[in-house]
Amino acid sequence: IVVAALKGVFGGKPWASQEARLAWFITIGTLPIGICGLAFKKHIEGEWRSLYVISASLIVLGIFLWAAERRASFQREVAQIGWLDSQLIGLAQALALIPGSSRSGTTMTAAMFLGLTREAAARFSFLLGIPAIGAAGVFELRELLKHGVGDAGLSALAVGTATSAVSGYLAIDLLLRYLRRNTTYIFVWYRIGLGLLLLALLGAGILRPLG
Repeated sequence: IVVAALKGVFGGKPWASQEARLAWFITIGTLPIGICGLAFKKHIEGEWRSLYVISASLIVLGIFLWAAERRASFQREVAQIGWLDSQLIGLAQALALIPGSSRSGTTMTAAMFLGLTREAAARFSFLLGIPAIGAAGVFELRELLKHGVGDAGLSALAVGTATSAVSGYLAIDLLLRYLRRNTTYIFVWYRIGLGLLLLALLGAGILRPLG
């Protein structure tokens, strides 16, 4: 995708191929989370970390995912994604900055509402996450280097990054295989159930809000 985009730019035809267009749509869809992340950084790291916010996010996203399963047409593929689709899915990705929300969950839900198949929604969600996750990783690395981590720390970071990349790839492959034949209802009930459990534990005084 990156190679196709670069070929299109330097060849004077940035929209020439499907892969090049997809690269631009991913770039466009990444803008909202970057802007919102900078604008709401203090809230994200502060009061939004309350368990009440987290439990509400779990439940609300679960309900929206349930609605998407009920109403989506599941007829479109990644190749049919357009400019408006990428913007709307990108806005949904920005909602994942709220603790308790899931980046893949918000983007997949939006993509399903827009008519994408479950597998296509998951595939575009993962592609859309690459720039956002990569940028977050670079930012964290810069912070670590600023405070000094030493050679041992850098080695551990490299091993951890490589391990995460491999396990992440395997998890994505497993999820795509699952979504070819199954619905997302298991994630709906998981999110709603966990959110209700957190509220019950908060109400009983077993957990504290933290925020």
